[in-house]
Amino acid sequence: MPSHLTRRIVRQILQNEPLSHAQCSRQALSTPCWQKPYRSGITTRYLFGFSRKPPRELKSTDLDPGLGQMLELNRMLAMKARPPAAPMVAQAFKDFFRARHTSHPPIALEEIQARHALLTFKHLQEVYSADEEIGLSIGDMHMALRALIYMPRGHRYEPHKVLAQLLFEEIRKRREVNLVEESTESFVKMTLLPFIQILSQFGEAGTARGLVEEYWYSDLEQQERRLPWVHVLQGFASEQNEEELLRTLEIMQAYNLPFDARTHQTITVYYAQKNNMALTKKWYTHSIIDDGVPTFHTNASVLKLCIRQKEFEWGGSIFKSILHKDPDKKTWNVVFLWAAAKGKGVDEIERMMEVMVRRSKERGTIIGPAIEDINSLIELANTHNDPYTAERYVALAQKWSIPLDATTYLLQLDYRIKTGDIDGARAAYTQLQAQEVAENRDASLINRLIVAMCNSKNQDLEAIMGLVEDLSERKVRFEPDTVSALCLLHLQREELHDVIDLLQTHAFHYGIDQRASVRDVFVDFCLDRANSTSRAWETYSILQEIFAETGNETRIKLMNEFFARRRSDMACHVFGHMRQQPIKEARPDIDAYIACLKGIAKASDSDSLGTVHNMLKLDSEIEPNTRLYNALMLAYMACDMPSRSLEFWDDIDYSREGPTYNSIRIALRACEAEPFGERRARDIWGRLKRFEIEVTREIYAAYVGALAVRASLSEMVQLIDEMEAEIGCQPDALMQKEIEHWASAAYPAVWRTLKELGHFRNREGAAFFKIDREVCA
Repeated sequence: MPSHLTRRIVRQILQNEPLSHAQCSRQALSTPCWQKPYRSGITTRYLFGFSRKPPRELKSTDLDPGLGQMLELNRMLAMKARPPAAPMVAQAFKDFFRARHTSHPPIALEEIQARHALLTFKHLQEVYSADEEIGLSIGDMHMALRALIYMPRGHRYEPHKVLAQLLFEEIRKRREVNLVEESTESFVKMTLLPFIQILSQFGEAGTARGLVEEYWYSDLEQQERRLPWVHVLQGFASEQNEEELLRTLEIMQAYNLPFDARTHQTITVYYAQKNNMALTKKWYTHSIIDDGVPTFHTNASVLKLCIRQKEFEWGGSIFKSILHKDPDKKTWNVVFLWAAAKGKGVDEIERMMEVMVRRSKERGTIIGPAIEDINSLIELANTHNDPYTAERYVALAQKWSIPLDATTYLLQLDYRIKTGDIDGARAAYTQLQAQEVAENRDASLINRLIVAMCNSKNQDLEAIMGLVEDLSERKVRFEPDTVSALCLLHLQREELHDVIDLLQTHAFHYGIDQRASVRDVFVDFCLDRANSTSRAWETYSILQEIFAETGNETRIKLMNEFFARRRSDMACHVFGHMRQQPIKEARPDIDAYIACLKGIAKASDSDSLGTVHNMLKLDSEIEPNTRLYNALMLAYMACDMPSRSLEFWDDIDYSREGPTYNSIRIALRACEAEPFGERRARDIWGRLKRFEIEVTREIYAAYVGALAVRASLSEMVQLIDEMEAEIGCQPDALMQKEIEHWASAAYPAVWRTLKELGHFRNREGAAFFKIDREVCA
């Protein structure tokens, strides 16, 4: 006798769940499946000692303190809804910048974070228009201003600059009306210098220079003479504004500021980086106050220029001037670099090291090669993309018993990743684990290693996760490329919880462009037909949840993809998400409606058509035009509702814009399926002839198709015979089957083509060839 203990029943017993039967009279009293029963905090032991594994909980969104409230404020403002209370908003602003102020090392302020902070500050100014303190103390604004100094490398974001200007103006206004008692020293140190530095970094060195001159005699001359001018010079240098850079030097001379080694370094390094040898020579030989000498950084930059341009003769004089001083480790570092740049091999460098040691012993001191010398040589080899020489320098250090340090392994990690040596890079990373790395200098390289390992053919998941855990334990922010690579890896392995956790932890700390680069991974995954529709939909669901700012262009692309996968229900959900966007600019426009209706037409999905058409009726921001009416005609015609379709033809007919050629073709197509549609078709045709509108090949074929279902054979023959005289074209594969016998005899080649296409029948039994008759809206 078979056992009635099915696998489901055994599972319910193990999980301590009640048993039920479909015919049990008490079944209706059972708890609904969606209603979660209350569970106490007491641990329960189940049958056989097993307990259920708790469901995995997703990580909450990782946001900086205060950022969540600022996000909510800006969302409500965009929706023109009631914003949060002003004191709560002010506290969020304080919390956000206090966290930035206390972080070590300082964290760069991303563009999207600066944008939300800017909108929040403007809101506070508006709400507290009658209160001169706007809910923020001067100390709060000092923290915010100093946080803006740190920005993502290589970017200049407008929100940073605008927020800094508003903060400075607010502090200056309070100082001028004596709302705060701030000493000149405090104003210069906490407000003026940071603002000058920010302006110089953001391409506003001219404004910064004007500010220096404005406050020169009142504040800066007595407190800080040199530093603000250094910021301005560096600003013009980074802007590549040579004219204003030189003009600033003239202004500094007018203010009796000396040409010191720092100024000499700024101007000389500027021309060295521009590879301008003539002007580099001119400014390098410029005298420095108090018979000063160029800084080591200046000498190193000039010698590197000489190496790049093979100007060894003039560079040799600088090199000799360095050697004439008492040699120290830094000097020997330059000596080795210069020799390597001139083509000396590793063996020759080693002989120079032996000379260095021998000479130091003769002077009574022992100076040997240090790891800094080896690292400089490895870095030079890296710049020349010469990993073989770099490895030989590492071997040279080991030969001299010079212990390798963190910088060595970082350089080794760098060139091994570049050459695709993943195993070698992992070995360098393992050695790096035993070193002390200051300020997470290895974070960028580890991010690159993770990306390289994710992109390799032989993925070692355990090793990848080890690197990920290392960065996570150190609370290091993942770079966008790393998040993209890891998300793709998890998506391919169907580990959706890991994808969501990763995005919740990192995605909300990125700028708009960085978030877009991560989002594109999800878009590409959805568009890849190698991935199943269910996986594509799950991926889209994550995208919809995390990247709510995704624009219409991308969403329409995804919608069309689900239409192409023959899942019009999913496609219409994508459209519905567009329709639910709180911001007006993100909602669907006419082009989006047209694209959706065209997809519905191809799918012949009447349910989705009804839903989308109802959305259109309720959308007060859309003013229907001819193209939209065309799309509605196509959709209703494809869903076997030709009468409803022709109602939109009437709307077009009475509109100011009027019909297009595509409108006429679609209307004639609708007449094919409409009962007594030939009457409507003849009416349209008569109007075309009456108004002397040029008839195209496609419209003539559509008219023939509209009549072919119910008209007489003789009339069809007459229309086809008159086609060439009417529009100058002979019949082609657009003609219908009702003229089969006549067409097979009169046009045998065209008929053979039609037979090869096959045919189908509509709901009235009329036969149609499988011709691509797609019409654009």
